[in-house]
Amino acid sequence: MLKKAGLVLLLLILLLLLLPALIVKSCGGKTLPDAKGDPYQVTVWNHKTQELMRLPLGEYLAGVVAAEMPASFDLEALKAQAIVARTYTVAKIRAAGGAGCSAHPEADICTNSAHCQAWVSKEEATGNWPFFRQRSYWRKILRAVAETESQVVTYEGKMIDAVYHSTCGGSTENCEDVWTNPLPYLRSVQCGYCASSPRYTETLSLGAAQVAEKLGVPPEELKLTVLESTPGGRIIKVSTGKETLRGLEFRQKLGLRSAKVTWLMGKDGYSFTSVGYGHGVGLCQYGADGMARQGYLAEDIIKKYYTGVVVSRVKLGE
Repeated sequence: MLKKAGLVLLLLILLLLLLPALIVKSCGGKTLPDAKGDPYQVTVWNHKTQELMRLPLGEYLAGVVAAEMPASFDLEALKAQAIVARTYTVAKIRAAGGAGCSAHPEADICTNSAHCQAWVSKEEATGNWPFFRQRSYWRKILRAVAETESQVVTYEGKMIDAVYHSTCGGSTENCEDVWTNPLPYLRSVQCGYCASSPRYTETLSLGAAQVAEKLGVPPEELKLTVLESTPGGRIIKVSTGKETLRGLEFRQKLGLRSAKVTWLMGKDGYSFTSVGYGHGVGLCQYGADGMARQGYLAEDIIKKYYTGVVVSRVKLGE
């Protein structure tokens, strides 16, 4: 009896080890190409290791998708992320006529998400995933990159500034309300797909002295007043009592998840409640997953968050 139970347990363990690989291999009906086999190269500054890397474009994009979007997301959301990341990257590559990375002149792009795009190696990515998901998740990301090969997002024949963020909190924003220059494809759109995001809302409590210090205002002068906001509720301009800040700068100085924020002032300080996570312009990543789970394809997702665009193919290496 004990031998039979042990045999059953051994078979279950083998099944758990092999099933994810078998499922992924059967999905799509063909073996996926290795991302390292991409002949087109991109020069990347790794801000963690402080080294310059020369990577095949496919390998780089797989690392971006793994870093920027949860691998548990629906395949169509991952494909949308791959297309957007490719667009952002190709527009930076000097050999393709891009301006390169302004912070690191020797590189096309860097791995600092605050400046360019996040990136992780295969080893880093798989190390962050459950053991039984490592192989299937990585192959899923490779599939997202491979099945969107050469696809980019264009507006009137030119590649767009393909910005994206985690969670919009109900609506995205016009780019000029967050930064300065308007772009016709970065328009505010309603989004009812990201409500399940774990980053949808956050409340942060800060003492009045902390707020004054972070904003560079003498405590006796601190007086927060919203001067202008978007229809969706994000702050465009706010007065600190000493100076006027744009919403993005206000959010960054206080360490808030979003400029879509309200606050209450009490005797112990301020309670800030933010909705969404990120700047709120362009692709909403959790919204993309919500759309994908309702049956929308990658191209549908992209056209939802970027107004009037086309998913085109770009010829690289010519």
